[in-house]
Amino acid sequence: MVLVHGVHRPSRARSAHDLVAHGIGQNIMQGHFPIGSTLPGDAELMELFGVSRTALREALKTLAAKGLIESKTKVGTKVLDRNNWNMFDADILDWHLQVGVDARFLGWLFEIRQMLEPLACATAAVRRTPEQLATMHRGLRAMYECETSRQGFTKADLIFHQAILEASGNPFLQSIGSVIGAALATSFTISSPVSSDERFKEVMQQHQAVFDAIEQRDPPAASDAMSNLILQAAERVQIKHAESALANVQIHTFSGVD
Repeated sequence: MVLVHGVHRPSRARSAHDLVAHGIGQNIMQGHFPIGSTLPGDAELMELFGVSRTALREALKTLAAKGLIESKTKVGTKVLDRNNWNMFDADILDWHLQVGVDARFLGWLFEIRQMLEPLACATAAVRRTPEQLATMHRGLRAMYECETSRQGFTKADLIFHQAILEASGNPFLQSIGSVIGAALATSFTISSPVSSDERFKEVMQQHQAVFDAIEQRDPPAASDAMSNLILQAAERVQIKHAESALANVQIHTFSGVD
């Protein structure tokens, strides 16, 4: 696809209105169409994306349904505040991840995990089946075997956590697990204790405690173990972001950049 003023012209691989929706959505995330601003008029957007008015209208309807924009007669199409966005929408999460997540976004993710995953663990301890427990165990074993592979560890970690959400037996928790899977994988990649990280043993002990409590059908212990695991992961992410920010400051300082 060809980049045009920060947007992408649609190819024939996907429907025109879907590609326009993605193009506008990504530009909102990137700040090219800032919150509170009015989108360019139909004619300009049609020219930028090379699509028909029908395709553009369908794309705008899609974005409005996600809470990103609102169209009003004689006013135009306005980019709405973030609190209107459906953050559990798979596309919105994907656009966030494509732009690149910051400490604030990851902080929100850890907060929602802290609200939901301990509950999922407690219910999984009661409702899990032998097959679901076996899936958790496979994920756990794979994590033990990926001490030096960040990608492998992240994949195994995701299997482990999604198996717990599935074992909760709660369709809302199960749906959340499938929707935020990509966001979870991103946070796991940042917080995974591999590549010579001395905390690998500690992190594995935390995951083992979660598994053991679910295996033993101990809801309070399962909830507490998951809460502690998420808290420690959030702290590792904060430390890595702080170290990255410090490194950037040092680079600018040594290069003479103000």
